[in-house]
Amino acid sequence: MRQKKKWSATAKFEIALLAVKGETTLNEICQRFEVAPGQVHVWKKQLFEQGAQVFSKADKSATTAAQQERTRNSLYEKIGQLTMERDFLKKAFGKFQLSKGEDLLI
Repeated sequence: MRQKKKWSATAKFEIALLAVKGETTLNEICQRFEVAPGQVHVWKKQLFEQGAQVFSKADKSATTAAQQERTRNSLYEKIGQLTMERDFLKKAFGKFQLSKGEDLLI
């Protein structure tokens, strides 16, 4: 009895695409890749049913990347603002800092 062959996603896609194109017959594809015709039909069906998801994931990742870029930019802006405030307060505090022996008059 033959051992089951494990197919990579790339190989499945290539075989299903060949079957969809129709440039070669199903029997030629099956002989070339040593795969059963029923399996080719299953992969072809999956390609038709789930093919749209490939593009929806790309759109989603582009949207996510743009959102991450906006978040990153706003965080850098906030870091810059806080750095400026800190530097200003350091200078201001340095001007009003009391000597060791002086008391604060209120």
